[in-house]
Amino acid sequence: METNGWLSALRSWFTTLVSLGLSFVLAIGVLFFADAKEEMFVSTSPDQHHKIHFYLTNGGATTSYGVVGELEGPLWFKKVIYNDYKIDRAVAKWRNNYTVNINEKMINLRKGQTYDFSKDPDWDSEYH
Repeated sequence: METNGWLSALRSWFTTLVSLGLSFVLAIGVLFFADAKEEMFVSTSPDQHHKIHFYLTNGGATTSYGVVGELEGPLWFKKVIYNDYKIDRAVAKWRNNYTVNINEKMINLRKGQTYDFSKDPDWDSEYH
């Protein structure tokens, strides 16, 4: 009888450890691969000091496309300066070395300005 109790305990621990391991793998996959994005283009300021990488984002079957612009920072740091939803293209025109017009949104890098559709009071999901 002690053998059955020992085997049951071993099976229980094994099942628990395997379940935790698979949950960990699933969580890592969701965190790193859930929001797929592909690079569209890179826009560089006239003085070559600022680079903005533009990505087309796709959250899957339940969301629309979006565009994200990430400003290269020192080392490996990046800052999201442009985030728009229900759009699949971006046009970036530099006004000077630190001001860029992205899809008719003026962003001054010197002042630390950004654009995020979720914080724009004029953004209406019915028309985008």
